[in-house]
Amino acid sequence: MNNKRIIFSTLLFLSSTIQVMAGPMLDYKNSVINPEKITFPENKLQTAQAKMWKVITDNTTLLEGPAFDMLGNLYLTDIYHGEVLKVNKEKQLSVVLRSKDFSPSSILISKNNKLIIAAVSFDGTKGKIFSMNPDGSDIRTIVSSDKGFKPNDMVFDEWGGIYFTDASGNSGNLTGGVYYISSDFKSISPVLKNISGGNGIALSPDGKTLWVIEFSAGVLHRLIMQDKTHIRAFGENIAYRFNGLAADSMKADSDGNLYIAMHGQGRVVVLNKNAVPIGQIILDGQDKGYYLRSTNLAFRPGTREVYIVSSNDEELNTGGGVFKSYAFAPSLKPYWIK
Repeated sequence: MNNKRIIFSTLLFLSSTIQVMAGPMLDYKNSVINPEKITFPENKLQTAQAKMWKVITDNTTLLEGPAFDMLGNLYLTDIYHGEVLKVNKEKQLSVVLRSKDFSPSSILISKNNKLIIAAVSFDGTKGKIFSMNPDGSDIRTIVSSDKGFKPNDMVFDEWGGIYFTDASGNSGNLTGGVYYISSDFKSISPVLKNISGGNGIALSPDGKTLWVIEFSAGVLHRLIMQDKTHIRAFGENIAYRFNGLAADSMKADSDGNLYIAMHGQGRVVVLNKNAVPIGQIILDGQDKGYYLRSTNLAFRPGTREVYIVSSNDEELNTGGGVFKSYAFAPSLKPYWIK
C-alpha cells in the first residue's frame, strides 16, 4: 500500500513539474527556428550527401529537366531563360536551344537520340511537346500548343509511347491530368483527369504501375494500369502525402524505388516500391538555406549515379547547379534495351 502511495505521489510531482516547464507562452528557443531543418521522422531516414558537380549559372534562374544521352552528355533546361543546355563529358557547358516564347521544363532522350522536350509559354497560358536533334536543329511538333495542355514531366513506356503530366489547374480548379502519346505520336489519350497541377511521373520497372505527383495537393498517386491508357478497377489510390514545400519531379530506379525532388527543401526523398520512405539525399548547403529549389534528377545510364538540379531562392541573387550522389540501385534501362 505504501509503495502505491509513493508511486502516486511521484506521478503527481512529475505532472506538476511538466506543467511548470511548459510555461505560459510559446518560445522559439524551445522550437525549430531554422526553416531548412529536417524534422522527425524524416530526419531519421538513411541520408546521403550530394556534392556540387557542376555550377551552371550565377544568375537567378530555375533549372529543370536533366537527362543523359547514351554518349554521356547531360541535357537540362533553364526555365527563366527559355534554354536547353548541354554539359558534355568534359563538363563543358553550351546552349543548345534558346526560345523567346516557350520555357522548356523536361527532356526525354529517344532511341534515335532525339531530344523530346516539354515546354510551357512564358505567360503560362499554353504548352507543347516537340522533338529536335541534339544540336537544336530539325524541330518537329509532337503535341501542338492549340491542344490546351501545359506539359510538365514525361516518361517513356516500353513501346516508346510517352506518358506526360498536364500542369494545368490548382487546388480550386482541377483541370490538370495525365495523358498518353502513342509511339507513332499520332494520338493522345487521357489516363487520369481532374487533378490540381500534374507534375512528376515515373513507371515501375515492369511498366505496370504509373506514379504521378499532384503538385498543388502534395500527394503521390499510384495507378495500376490495365493497359496503356486504362487504370485497372480499384487500381488507383493516394499512396503518399508529402509534408512541407512541394514535391516536384521524380525518377524510378531498377528496384522500383522512387526519387522525388522536394522543391523548396534542397533534398530528394526516396520511397520504396510500396511508397514507404527509406532514404533521402540532401544537397550541400541545404542546412544554410542554399540550393533549396531542387526540382528534378537524372540517372547516368547503367549506374547508381544520380544528378540533381537545384537553384537558389531568388532573394539570394545567385544561380544554380548540378549535384551528384548515389542511389540505392542502378538506373532503369532505356525502353529500347530489353
